[in-house]
Amino acid sequence: MSGRVTSASLPAPPIAPEPENCCRRGCSPCIFDYYQAAFDKWEDKIRALGLSPEDVLASTGATRASRPPLSSL
Repeated sequence: MSGRVTSASLPAPPIAPEPENCCRRGCSPCIFDYYQAAFDKWEDKIRALGLSPEDVLASTGATRASRPPLSSL
């Protein structure tokens, strides 16, 4: 078995929650906090493979999600 890293052998980035899954009331933790923690772990795994998380995202067409703005309720 080869030690070569291929796109098929890379861990997939976490799937971002849909903006409507966030209530926008400033909950702690928010669903986006859990996503951020998972994304940070994913980045660490990619860096441990000697790759750039930004390059891997760009090559797969994936993006990093942002927390929706808080509502004014």
